[in-house]
Amino acid sequence: KQWYQRRVRGIISLIGVSVLCTVSMICLVQCKRRLCQTHTSNLSYSDVVLLLLGRRWSVVLDCVITAFQFGAVIIYFVFVSENITPFLSSKMSPSTTRLAWMGFIAPFYISLSWIRSMKYVGIISFFAEICILAGLALSSVIGCVQISEDTVPGLALNVKIAPPWRTLPLMFGMAAFAFEGAGVVIPTESSMKQPEKFNKVLVFVLVCATFMYIAFGVLLYLAFGPQTGLSTGQITENLEQFANHRADKAFWHFIQSLVRFCLVAGIGMSVTVQLIVVLDIFEKELFKPGRLSTNNIYWKENIIRGFVTLIGLALAASGLSFGHMVSLTGAFSGTLMQFIFPCACYLKCFEGELSTVYKIAVWGMAVVGGIFGALATYVTLVEIFS
Repeated sequence: KQWYQRRVRGIISLIGVSVLCTVSMICLVQCKRRLCQTHTSNLSYSDVVLLLLGRRWSVVLDCVITAFQFGAVIIYFVFVSENITPFLSSKMSPSTTRLAWMGFIAPFYISLSWIRSMKYVGIISFFAEICILAGLALSSVIGCVQISEDTVPGLALNVKIAPPWRTLPLMFGMAAFAFEGAGVVIPTESSMKQPEKFNKVLVFVLVCATFMYIAFGVLLYLAFGPQTGLSTGQITENLEQFANHRADKAFWHFIQSLVRFCLVAGIGMSVTVQLIVVLDIFEKELFKPGRLSTNNIYWKENIIRGFVTLIGLALAASGLSFGHMVSLTGAFSGTLMQFIFPCACYLKCFEGELSTVYKIAVWGMAVVGGIFGALATYVTLVEIFS
């Protein structure tokens, strides 16, 4: 009964974050639509903040977006590294193994960073999504088999819940990272043939995403209980554990290797989408008039892109935890992008038009997001340094 009650609380908390994110993104789009009545229709998130809050806060937002996107790049690199290392020699020391995978994949990612056209990035992203869906489907099959047969003895349906006050901040940071979409909702809405239907589409997409997060998380936690994620916080470790306990090990080791391959390929290719945003911001700032010369700009951009990619790989190879990086990025940058700035813009844009109830609701959303974001950042940093 206690497990059931706390699991329900966790699900309700995740739904709550999803609702808050949905409302904040709708508020941001409404600000953009109001500004488009007197300005150009081709406005970005930064433009909205610039027009409503001023240049100083627009610069702050650009820094936050850069931190979030670059954090996402590092997170994806960490995931790739932690799932490639099992295929490298077990005789290597951990530091040597990390350097080995970094050297192995660096040329590939530097080459991907040179892609400038969203047309090709879109193709890569499409194949990445197929790989991720395949990996999730196979993981779910293994989870169902583990629940029904208890292949790894004593884990199926054997759940232990940590105190809610410890897990809630970390959950908030991860949820803020998972649902963050404030940076893309404005260009997405602008590119639609029928932008008036954007709100309905947004709600439908986030309802589907929330259901998938809950279903996948509950299924695999029921399968592997307190050992879910083991040391790295990734389900791929449990899949190997499952395969080792099967009588037909060869088949299930092939399946778990296939899952790793699909997820590594999918998430690894998704880096391109995150990286292109970071690189565009860097290049926009570096090649402003009076800064770097635009002579031979193509090769200068390639050098910058390669250098930024290497920095991301180096940080990922330093031993950062996947779970902690997700929580920290979502708690700090995600909270600012998803709750604080949209609420501030909405209050400024519709100043004098909102009822007292609406003002309290918007302020409440900003305060709740800010408090939980700060708490999640603090708890994550404590865990990292401890």
